[in-house]
Amino acid sequence: MKRMFAAALLAVLLTACGGEEAAMYIQPAELSEEEEAVAELLGADKEQHLYDVVLDGSEKKVRTSVYKLEDGEWLPIIGGGDGGISLDAEDTRGRMAFGFQDLSGNFREAVQFGTHFSAVSYQSPEEETGGGRGISFLSERREIAYGEEIPLAVQVCGPGDMVLYDVEYFFQPERYAELGYEEVYALTVLFVPAV
Repeated sequence: MKRMFAAALLAVLLTACGGEEAAMYIQPAELSEEEEAVAELLGADKEQHLYDVVLDGSEKKVRTSVYKLEDGEWLPIIGGGDGGISLDAEDTRGRMAFGFQDLSGNFREAVQFGTHFSAVSYQSPEEETGGGRGISFLSERREIAYGEEIPLAVQVCGPGDMVLYDVEYFFQPERYAELGYEEVYALTVLFVPAV
């Protein structure tokens, strides 16, 4: 009787554990030696920022935005609307690449999930910044929650020494305003369920 009870309890626990949703996350890409060699050959190891993405098995969209800090608020200069790249339910593992030197200038985004690939280039209405620049990037795994914006890069521009905060300070724009930078930009990504 005890064995039957233990077996039944084990079956319930395994079923409960198997029913949990897999963690969704984005993190800096972990490239193989071969991938690193190809990136170096193409010159993509300098200004490209690659991220590994793991999602659940539902239809979804991914939206990318670039913001400029104006009077303590983030205003979108690229993206920020209802658009985005649609991903199918089977698109659960992929990569995102972002290429730029200056977030106020040219910007390229590429998304690959399985055999699906999309690349878009933007030209911001802003002129490229002069003077010094400093950029902080997402440097570790970040859990994804649908509808929650994830900062991938924050760029500060201006003369003199630069203080770079972790990208999570995107949610505290007043910290950048206190430092008196000429311009501050942010690159974010947002995952939403398909409607």
